[in-house]
Amino acid sequence: MKVRITDELAQQIVDSAKAVIGWNINFIDRHGRIMASTDEKRIGTYHKVGAAAARLRQVQTVHEDRPEDGVSKGVNYPIIMDRQVFGVIGITGEPEVVSQYGFLLTKICEVFLKEYGLNEEAFSEQEYRSRQVMALIYHDRDTMQQMADERPELTEGSYVAAVFRWKDGAGGADDFRKAMTTACGELRISLFTYIYPDSFVLIIPRDIYPRWDKQLSRWKGQFYPSVRVGIGTEEPFHRVYESYRFAKLALQAAADREAFSIHADDMKLAFLLQSLSAPLRRRYRQDVCKGLTDSEIHLLQVYYRQNLSIQQTADILSIHKNTLQYRLKKIAETTGLDPRSFGDAVTLYIATLPWF
Repeated sequence: MKVRITDELAQQIVDSAKAVIGWNINFIDRHGRIMASTDEKRIGTYHKVGAAAARLRQVQTVHEDRPEDGVSKGVNYPIIMDRQVFGVIGITGEPEVVSQYGFLLTKICEVFLKEYGLNEEAFSEQEYRSRQVMALIYHDRDTMQQMADERPELTEGSYVAAVFRWKDGAGGADDFRKAMTTACGELRISLFTYIYPDSFVLIIPRDIYPRWDKQLSRWKGQFYPSVRVGIGTEEPFHRVYESYRFAKLALQAAADREAFSIHADDMKLAFLLQSLSAPLRRRYRQDVCKGLTDSEIHLLQVYYRQNLSIQQTADILSIHKNTLQYRLKKIAETTGLDPRSFGDAVTLYIATLPWF
C-alpha cells in the first residue's frame, strides 16, 4: 500500500489516539523527526529512540527521561503494514502503565493509514479515469493511442457519449454525482468523469447502453428538472469525440425544450443546421430576425416549443389568446413572415433557435 503521511495526517492520528487513550502521543517518522504530537513543544524535534524503533522494526521502551536524546519515559511502537515501516507511534508515561495501550494504539494507526491509502488510491483512479475520458472527448490522439496499447479491447467496440448537466444553484448535485458513480459501477461503465462546474460525462459501451437507457426514467423521477441529459450517437473508439459533440447538441436541445433527455438520433435537423458555418448562420439569423425585439423572439421560441398552440403558449406567457394573436400579427408585419404559416414558421423557427 502506498501512503504519503503528511504532518496533517500524523496530527490527526495522534489527536484521535489521545482522545481514546488519554495519554500524550507522538508520531515519529522513519528518520526520528516528531511529525506530530499532542505535546506541541515536541513537534519537529529529534527522537533518537523513535529512529531506532523504525530502523530495528522493534518496540522500544524508555524507562527514564533523557532530554539529551529528545526522549521521555514511554513506549514506542513501529507501524508496520505489508512489511513496510510507515513510522513510529509513541505514548508518553510510565511504561508499566502505558504499555497496556500498545495494541490499541497501533490499531488506531492502521485504521487511519488504511483508510487514507484507500482514499488516495481512489483519487488516483479517479484522476486516471478522468484523463482517459478527456482524451476521448477532446480527441487527444497520443493519450488515446496509449489507452489502445494498454487495453486493446477498447478499440474493438463502439460507444455512446452522454452528458448530464445540472442547473446553476440547483441543490442535490452531490447526490446526483454519487448516484451516477454508483450506477456506473453497477453497470460496469469504466469511463466517466465530473467536469467542473456542472457536468457529468459518461462513455457507454454499446453492449451496456440498453441497460443504461432503462435507468433514465428512474433518474428523471429523482433529479428532473434540476438535471438534464444529452445522448450522443454511437461511434467507434477513435470517434468518441463526435458522439460527445452530438451529445452536447442534444443537451442544449433538452434545455430548449425543457425535457429531461434528448437523443442525438432524434435531432436530424439540428445536425444539418450545425454543419453550416457560424458566419452563415449569423447572417441568416440577422436577416430573418431584423427588427424583432428580444421579447418577440422569446415569444416565438415558446410558440414553436408548444407546436404552434395558441392556448398553451398564452398560458405559459400568462397573456390572453387575443393578445398573443395580436403580437404574432405584429411579428408578421415586421418580418414579412407569418409565424402561423408552415413555410414561414420553419424559417422563423430556425432563426430563433437559441443555439443557432
